[in-house]
Amino acid sequence: MTVAEPNPYLEKVRLKRKKNQEKIDALGIADMTEKKPRTTRPLTKIPQHATGTPPRRSARVSKEPVKFKALDASADSDDRLLQKRLQNRVKNSKNRGSLKKRKFDLGQQISPSKRALFEPISTADWVADMKYYFSVEEGNSASNVQRVMTVVNKLVVGKGVRHPQTQEYFLNKTNVHLGMDFRKLLDEASEWVYNSGGDRGNGWLIEHPVKKLWVYQQARFQRGKPFSVERMEPKPIDREKNPEEFI
Repeated sequence: MTVAEPNPYLEKVRLKRKKNQEKIDALGIADMTEKKPRTTRPLTKIPQHATGTPPRRSARVSKEPVKFKALDASADSDDRLLQKRLQNRVKNSKNRGSLKKRKFDLGQQISPSKRALFEPISTADWVADMKYYFSVEEGNSASNVQRVMTVVNKLVVGKGVRHPQTQEYFLNKTNVHLGMDFRKLLDEASEWVYNSGGDRGNGWLIEHPVKKLWVYQQARFQRGKPFSVERMEPKPIDREKNPEEFI
């Protein structure tokens, strides 16, 4: 039987440990290096009032599963949707102040027979003249005129105006013309806005543009001709060709 040769590394470790033990024995600290068995103390229960956590108040009986109340999914979803719409309507009304129908007093109305004179006028002509009137004659800002004319261009082609909350249209498939009763249309617009939950734009959705239509119609009637007609210096009158001018 052959004897295995000692491992040089293990032999070196063994000698080092022996040398360290001899130093410990010489210093008399052998007892300090012995590991003492770890003692455990029983845990003490800390009262809840001492930790600052409130006592348990759950109505569920301890060690019993949580009990759920079955609900009809569709009914519950419809109820939550309705509650959300009501909350949004109340919230929007608070932001706007008080939700109310608007009443407008814009002066004397044009008679139906006089408004009928405006119906044959081309839509493109009076829409362009309306833009000129508020831009040049009234001096409104470019952004103001643009917002008004954007809505007017939708109304004259029958697209109508869609409310952002209800997604319902006002004057859908109705082509607005210059001979319409804009005073009555303004009240209808205010009623529609009120029933739809209001206007976050403070009238820019439909009421303000319709009021501008009414104002332009009144001004156009009083002037008797378009405002955008080119203004030229009067030419000298020839007595022979135009004798009636001197009567």
